[in-house]
Amino acid sequence: MLDYTFPTLFSTPHVLIAQEAAASNEGFDILTLLNQALNGIGIVGILLLTGLGLAITFGVMRIINLAHGEFIMLGAYVTFVFQDAFDLDLLMTIPLAFLITAFIGAVVEITIIRRLYGHPLETLLATWGLSIVLQGVVKLIFTAQLKYVKAPAYLSGNLPLVSDDSGAAVVAISYYRLFIVGVALALLGLTLYLFYGTSWGRQIRAVTQNRDMAKCLGVNTKLVDMGTFAYGCGLAGVAGSVISALKSVAPPMGQDYLVDAWMVVVTGGVDKLIGILAGSLLIGEANAIIAFMLNDPLARVIVLGAVIILIRYRPEGLFTVQKRV
Repeated sequence: MLDYTFPTLFSTPHVLIAQEAAASNEGFDILTLLNQALNGIGIVGILLLTGLGLAITFGVMRIINLAHGEFIMLGAYVTFVFQDAFDLDLLMTIPLAFLITAFIGAVVEITIIRRLYGHPLETLLATWGLSIVLQGVVKLIFTAQLKYVKAPAYLSGNLPLVSDDSGAAVVAISYYRLFIVGVALALLGLTLYLFYGTSWGRQIRAVTQNRDMAKCLGVNTKLVDMGTFAYGCGLAGVAGSVISALKSVAPPMGQDYLVDAWMVVVTGGVDKLIGILAGSLLIGEANAIIAFMLNDPLARVIVLGAVIILIRYRPEGLFTVQKRV
């Protein structure tokens, strides 16, 4: 039996040692499970990042935005362009990704979305067409060749949580995954403050609850709509910028995250921003643990099935807003 020491976060090694010994006797490696659970935390961060923008455009504005994945892709390309042309650090490209994708989102809201409020089917078809157009334009400019973004050197390596006698880390989490989780939580906190602690947030909630009454009270509903949609697209751009260092950048990359983002939003509840945190946590950790117990494709099928069952019996999601009848 290994004699583990806990140099950082864990302070009760005998508990883990006993669990590991018992699990080994049963052919079950608890340390691998812990590493998988920590990988799940990284998945939670990615889901939170990619789902936050969608929670704004769909959860708040009720816009079925099938081009959300393409705004993630645009954020990744912004980071690639500035890193390739100006050798900028990835962190410095994140605000640029937000501003550029938010500007594109504002243009899309003015030219397309504004004419389709109250028409969900038309909005769905329009954003689906927009996603094809955006992918085509990016492919024309950058070709379909894969692009790569460098992660900062100071975010490389792992944070050891459990080490053996030789000092080698047996349970660790990468600094970059911690960075992703930190960015996601910071953006969630900023968004909650903007929506519930500022005048702009009160105007957004007033417009979504009763557009005509808000207009009578002097709220510029068109400006609120444009600003809210642009903010949601900007958050998607930040997600693309942060994720770009994890995988290659390519025109269809956003589609990989679109389904997961939708699952997070509908699981947590479309009316509550905090629900997206619960949805990310449940789906991310469930994916990681089930993938460890079985395999990754089967884990995705089980999680997707669980989400479908949840929507069947609780279509409003885990968190809902109590409304007067």
